[in-house]
Amino acid sequence: MKYSRSVIAALLLAVIAGTSAHSGDITPPGLLPADNEISGWKLDGEPLIYGPQDLWEYIDGQAETFLMYDFREVAAQHYLDPSGLEIKVEIYEHGSPLMAFGIYSQFRSPDVEYLEIGNEAFGDEYSIHFWKGRFYVEIYAYEEGEKISEAMKEFAETVAGKIPDGGREPAEVFLFPRGGLIEKSVTFVNEGVMGSGKLPPAFTGDYSIGEEKGKLYIFPLESVDAAAEAFNWYTGEIGATAEEAGQEEAKYATAEGEAPYRGTVRVFSYGRFMGIVTGFGAGSSLAGDLADETVKLIRESGAGPE
Repeated sequence: MKYSRSVIAALLLAVIAGTSAHSGDITPPGLLPADNEISGWKLDGEPLIYGPQDLWEYIDGQAETFLMYDFREVAAQHYLDPSGLEIKVEIYEHGSPLMAFGIYSQFRSPDVEYLEIGNEAFGDEYSIHFWKGRFYVEIYAYEEGEKISEAMKEFAETVAGKIPDGGREPAEVFLFPRGGLIEKSVTFVNEGVMGSGKLPPAFTGDYSIGEEKGKLYIFPLESVDAAAEAFNWYTGEIGATAEEAGQEEAKYATAEGEAPYRGTVRVFSYGRFMGIVTGFGAGSSLAGDLADETVKLIRESGAGPE
């Protein structure tokens, strides 16, 4: 008996999915919906699979960004329904939930529609994006309408349901003071923070307070000593002198100086964390207030120095 290529692809996906589910080693091909798993939607061709060595062949313009987040593999599959509607599913695997959140956070923005799929999702008429566990997923349609919109959600929910390890939003997200924080602006930057190859990975958040706008960077280091070393190095880079700030129960080191292309910046260090506040300008008290509030949240979280 001869089988069509689409049937063979469906059988292959089913075998991979079954093997992965039992082994606990879920991979992107194993998460792709099989033929007719979403009623009426059939595979169109075979899945495309790319790794770090050839990702540029698939997404040339964005490959470098994905590789910054410990990218492992992507599987992409087209699906067709009887009326000719088409949906494309892309499943990206990264080295950890933190890295999956990091790449997802590069694409979200405060003004999109958010959905309850996976750990977090957003979408529009033509796409749905979500992250769950160590996976970042994109669902695409090529025309708009209620039918295709509902189908995209069904595809997204089906893929999310196959991922057993949901993970959680990184704890550092909750160290950002809420007052003035622009909703959904917190991102994780793994490389090239503030355009520098020397700064460690950081979480960033955008603030709008009154008429002023700024940005807070929180750098989680591996130890108190590492944070102090990073603080001393950066203080020297901006030609600033460190001083002590904060309340008695949460004293911390801080300094203000001028950074190239950034203007006035405030840097601070507390426990194993370093922070940098940019954008508020010289003489503004907001940078110091933000540093105070961040240190307070670090202390309250139990992540401060012992």
